Amino acid sequence: MIGGIIISLLMLVIAYAVLRTVVIAIFGGNRHGDWLRKQLPLWEGKEIINTEQSGMIRQFYHLDNGQQKKKTDAVKIILIIGAIFLGVGVIFLVASNWRKIPAHIRTINLLLITIAALFAGYYFSYEKEGHPLLGKSLLFLASIFWGSSIILICQIYNIPSSGNWMIMLLWALPVLPVAYFFNNKYVFLLASALLIAWNFLYNSSNSAANYYYPVLVFCLILPMAFKLGAWVNINILGLLAASFSCCFVEYHWQYSWLAIFISGGLLVYYLIKKEEKYFSAASLSFIAWQIVYFNAAAVKRANFYFLIPLIALFFFTYRDKLKKSLCINIFSAILWFHLMLYPYSEVFNDKYDGITTLVIQLFIGVILYLIGMLHSESKKHFAGLYKSIGFATVAGCVYLLSFKKMLIQNAGFEHGFFFIVCLALVIAAYLLLIWNLYKHPVRTKNFKMELICLAALFSGSLFILFFPALASVNTVIMNTIIFLLAVVSIFYGMAIRSSGVFNSGIVIFVLLIITRYVDVFWELTEKSWFFIIAGLFMLIGGAYLEKQRKKVIEKWGAE
Repeated sequence: MIGGIIISLLMLVIAYAVLRTVVIAIFGGNRHGDWLRKQLPLWEGKEIINTEQSGMIRQFYHLDNGQQKKKTDAVKIILIIGAIFLGVGVIFLVASNWRKIPAHIRTINLLLITIAALFAGYYFSYEKEGHPLLGKSLLFLASIFWGSSIILICQIYNIPSSGNWMIMLLWALPVLPVAYFFNNKYVFLLASALLIAWNFLYNSSNSAANYYYPVLVFCLILPMAFKLGAWVNINILGLLAASFSCCFVEYHWQYSWLAIFISGGLLVYYLIKKEEKYFSAASLSFIAWQIVYFNAAAVKRANFYFLIPLIALFFFTYRDKLKKSLCINIFSAILWFHLMLYPYSEVFNDKYDGITTLVIQLFIGVILYLIGMLHSESKKHFAGLYKSIGFATVAGCVYLLSFKKMLIQNAGFEHGFFFIVCLALVIAAYLLLIWNLYKHPVRTKNFKMELICLAALFSGSLFILFFPALASVNTVIMNTIIFLLAVVSIFYGMAIRSSGVFNSGIVIFVLLIITRYVDVFWELTEKSWFFIIAGLFMLIGGAYLEKQRKKVIEKWGAE
């Protein structure tokens, strides 16, 4: 098992190096820097700036030797991969002659090889000028040798190594000083990956939550990452993996507190560093906590405790204008609402099935859209996000409810708890709509288009609630609403000159046509004509729609 993990870690390093090269080649590592590098000679030629000013700009933005840096990155990758291959080769060479060498000689040789590689890395990094990349690669090689030496020494003295989490810890901790004192980012990456693997091995071996891992990351690894200026994100991902892994084990109070501890630690780092990635990670970790709480075999009640961190997260989101984190927290609130309702299905003996979830989620989408409409000018940058999430939620739910087979299952709203929940959501949405009408006394064309869609959604949703048995009628209503959403999105996008809204309307319209075509003609005996007609229709219709779409966008650009 340990051998497989080692190979996986090595492959991960190689894959990252290759992927990083490809991503930089496709998307560009620093587009603004590349643009500025190209513009500076032109500005010098037009005498906008002089040579001295150009040099100062290059120095300030670290633009010197741009091409050389790309070559250096390629050399780094080649040297690192070379170090990995050399390390693996030495391991196999020693293993092939393993039994012929006395035990104490094997141990001494393994340690000497590691020390020699470490010394060579130090020599080429600091003593021998002109070979810093080779020195860093040799230090990385020494770190690999150290891990392989531990495993082979365990085999020499018959110490179990398969699934032994202590080996990962003994490998990772000693190489951390190498990363720190020699400023080696790749050794630090290796140590970070090893600690992530150690965390999972510890959990599986001890069947207990590993509090040591987040403590180690918060107190040691992240401060080192700041000093080195790299690999913060992989450790944040490791913390999130530790948090979400609690959702897939048999419930124990330790796992619930572990998820909360990780969330709290990430939130503290956000307050110190003021970087949104820590806040987003904390929000995701709180989601893991509420899932752990829900999965608890002993817990059959709603988790109202989650409202405390949820309110705090929304407070920081609005205070610091964290748009990305708002999306996570909206999803978290929706998930909490569904998980809160689910235990009551047993209390009131009311089935909480897929159709119930869809109808409730439809009303939630309407409420989110109305909240977006309510946002004032000071919070206007959040309005679009609320509207986008609400619209996507509504469109997805209406699309799924447009299938007759789905609606035939809808028989759970005649009596029961969830029928009351849906009515409460309808009332909440209606009150928000009245509030919107009060706040927007001037009725613009765009506002009227939004009201048309909302009125259709209110009417259709209420009809499903009160007449769930009329599946055929409800199917027609939902398909009509989808068509209305598509048309209004197209015209609304043209009115506000938003290509995203405009394109979403086209996508909804095309999806509706394709879905209904499949519904009607799939039962044809001869399937070849089904695909031929569909293909011709999509090619011709797609070409026409693309032509019209480009005309509209070009018209916006011209104006």
